[in-house]
Amino acid sequence: MKRIISSTLMLVTILFASLFVNCNLTYAKSNSDSKEVVVYLVRHGETTANVMHRAQGWSDYTLTQNGIDGAKYLGRGLKGTTFKAAYSGDLTRQEKTAQGVLNNSGNKKINLQIDNNLRECNYGSYEGRPDAAQNIPEIAKYYGFKDSKEFLKKTGKNAINKMQDGYYELDKQNKLNTELPAKYRAEASKTVEKRMSQSLTRIVKKQQKSGGGNVLVVSSGMSISLFISTLNSKQYTGSPMKNDAVTKVVYKDGKFKVSGSVGSLKYFNNGKKELAK
Repeated sequence: MKRIISSTLMLVTILFASLFVNCNLTYAKSNSDSKEVVVYLVRHGETTANVMHRAQGWSDYTLTQNGIDGAKYLGRGLKGTTFKAAYSGDLTRQEKTAQGVLNNSGNKKINLQIDNNLRECNYGSYEGRPDAAQNIPEIAKYYGFKDSKEFLKKTGKNAINKMQDGYYELDKQNKLNTELPAKYRAEASKTVEKRMSQSLTRIVKKQQKSGGGNVLVVSSGMSISLFISTLNSKQYTGSPMKNDAVTKVVYKDGKFKVSGSVGSLKYFNNGKKELAK
């Protein structure tokens, strides 16, 4: 009889201990999910390709002097914002912009982490094209629009998505008659949306486990726009993103939400004004 009572007590103890551990794990997970992470999503500064009016994509053009100065202005405008972590894509223009922001915002000690999934969209054969001004008219024609103006007007906030899919379809058909291997050809918009969303989700979840806070992420105009287009935000219009523009995105309880304007130059302009005094 004593053995039966002892075994029963032991079983009850194990069940209570298990229940206690599970409750604690659930609470810890729930507590972590509620930590707020604010992502400062930044487009890189002006590059040599920008001033030559060439499509960049995965091609690695560097910053101009204006681009280097722009990172300084943006950093100064963000002074007082404490970043807990910082990430950029693996392109030179993205890394230099991120490092410039950290050095000039009082966050010099933060180690910049590189993530190649934060790269710009790949435009395949259409990158670096001397007559890049023809890219959008050719994409508009592919969709049956008479010109770029009609394409942008009719596609509205889906313009960036349609543009990237235009690159993908035209490059797949080898319209420029290049010998580019398949693995370097243009990406579809859904491919970019997926890699950007997966990368940013990894970043914010990691930061939640460290207590939340502000995170700097530097990427490029089209890739940022495609990510934001997935959030169904009323602030997103599909307009092109300017150099050094910032979009704040808050992550909490498993959801991203745009906070304020998309592609704001407020921090850049404030920093430039302050340094001109």
